Amino acid sequence: MTAVPPPPSWTVTSVLERSYLTARDNFAAFVTITLVFGAISLVVDLLSLEILSGIVHLAAGAATSICITWGVFQVIAGRKPQWEPMFRQVQAPLFGRLLLLGMIQYLVIGLSALLIIPPFILLPLWAVTIPAMMVERLHFGAAFSRSADLTRYRRVPILLTFLSWAVIVVVGAGLIILVLGHGALGRLVLWVYSAVVAIVVQPLPAIFYVLLREEKEGMTPAQIASSVG
Repeated sequence: MTAVPPPPSWTVTSVLERSYLTARDNFAAFVTITLVFGAISLVVDLLSLEILSGIVHLAAGAATSICITWGVFQVIAGRKPQWEPMFRQVQAPLFGRLLLLGMIQYLVIGLSALLIIPPFILLPLWAVTIPAMMVERLHFGAAFSRSADLTRYRRVPILLTFLSWAVIVVVGAGLIILVLGHGALGRLVLWVYSAVVAIVVQPLPAIFYVLLREEKEGMTPAQIASSVG
C-alpha cells in the first residue's frame, strides 16, 4: 500500500502570491505577449470566421502559454525576460509540438466542460504538461503522463489555485460589463482586462512544475530552469 505523502511545503496562497509577483515584476514583457496574441484573436472575431475563429483562439491561447512559460523559467533562472525573446519562441524547434499539445489540451478540457465535472479532474491532472515538454523534451503521451505523475496527491491545491484566480477574473469581468455594458467600449476594455489578468494565470504551470519537481525529486529551481535557454 502506497503511503500518502505529507502536505506540500507550499500553499495555495503562496503560489497565488508568487504568480502575482512574477507578473508584476515582468508586467511589460508579459502583457505585450498577451496583447499580441489577444489581438490576433480579436481580429479573427471581427472577421467572423466561425470554425476557423475557434482554431485561432486555441492556437493563440496555447502560444501565449508557451511564450510566458518560457519567460517564467527565465525569471526562475535569475534572468529578466524581454518580450522579443519570449515572442521568438514561436521559431523554436520545439514550438510546433508544444503548440499542438496546448491546443489538444485546451480543446479536451473545454469540451469536457459540457459534462460539468471532468474539467475539475483534467485541469489539475494536466497542469504541467507544457513545462514538462519544454524542459524535458517529451513527446505528447509522455508529457501527459509526466504531468499526471508530478501532480499526484497535489491536485486539490492545484485546482484551488486555478479556481481562485478564475473567481477574481470573473468578478472583474462582471464589473466591467456592469459598468460599460456590451458596447464597443465595453468590449475593448474587457479585451485589455483579459490580456492583463492572463499574465497572473499563465505563470502557474511553470511555477507548479518547479515546485513539484523540487518537492518530489529534490531538484533546485535553478537546475530545472537552466535547461530552458
